[in-house]
Amino acid sequence: MFLLLPIFPLVMDIVVPLNESRPLKPIFKGEYFIDEDKHFFPVYFHMSISIAISITALITGDALFLMFNSHICGIFAAVGCRLENFLKDQIDSKYSINNISKDKCLENVRYSIRNHKSALKLMLIVVENRAEAFRYFNFAVAQLLHLFCMCYPGQRMIDYSTDIRIKAYNGLWYEAPLSIHKLLILVIRKSLEPSYLTAGKIFIFCLETFATVWTI
Repeated sequence: MFLLLPIFPLVMDIVVPLNESRPLKPIFKGEYFIDEDKHFFPVYFHMSISIAISITALITGDALFLMFNSHICGIFAAVGCRLENFLKDQIDSKYSINNISKDKCLENVRYSIRNHKSALKLMLIVVENRAEAFRYFNFAVAQLLHLFCMCYPGQRMIDYSTDIRIKAYNGLWYEAPLSIHKLLILVIRKSLEPSYLTAGKIFIFCLETFATVWTI
């Protein structure tokens, strides 16, 4: 609809004609160093194509951002689930706690640590790319809806990353060997600091940030 507004006067000249043609206005102000009234349609089509390409690039970037965010949150959730249940699948009421396989427990915890590390690395890659792409960030702040779409996934990443320590607490860590306790401590200490997305390190994408901008 926005792109059709400049040609609306032409339609009105046909539907409700006046003694003189209605003035034509470009989509936005620009300097082409030509007579824009005489070459209205070439200028109009150039502006329309430029806007369409820009919007497509913006939507594509946001879609990739949401996809990476969902993938990282999924890794955090999987790690938390494994830490919470790494002993439950080996403990049976019919058997003694001594029958638990130390190697199996160690393998599960190490696998969780590797995935946690991979999620943190991927999060850093996303942050660096977003910082580069957000050179026009002032424009994004002005669009509250767009800002919310960025802050909500960021809040999800914070929640999922900090939830790992809770999952580790809820697991049967007290039944595991002492060597596994030390590994779990490393994971818990790392998850005490939430993983978050930033806009060029200016502020953090979270619902608290969105609420702050909203009140301003």
